Amino acid sequence: MADLYPLLPALAGAIILLVVARDTRMELRLIRHGVRAKARVIGYHETSVASRMIVQFQTEDGKEVHAEHENTGWTASRAGEIVTVSYDPDSPERARIVSAPWLSHYVRALFGALGLILVLAGMFLGYLNWNETT
Repeated sequence: MADLYPLLPALAGAIILLVVARDTRMELRLIRHGVRAKARVIGYHETSVASRMIVQFQTEDGKEVHAEHENTGWTASRAGEIVTVSYDPDSPERARIVSAPWLSHYVRALFGALGLILVLAGMFLGYLNWNETT
């Protein structure tokens, strides 16, 4: 069982990398195929594990949409703040904030680097551990 402990940081890093890849894929999809609109932050949807910003905007055909933004940076926003969202025309509820004064894209890079460091550390610890036993 002790031989598997080096896999813990590698597994944690892999999970972080998967979340970062999912987030990046969604953003790239909306950049390529999404429609931009001005939106207003109207509040938050809070649960015991997360707090998501709710934005309100109108689609090109005039439909009013309330969408939850699941990305980081929500603590810096204020109700009533104007942001830019990109949304899927087929499913406008899947909107994402792409421009706001407080929005930083460095967070994704930092989490990606953390995930990569954890994977590499787990691999290195595994190498050290498994070379000792052989």
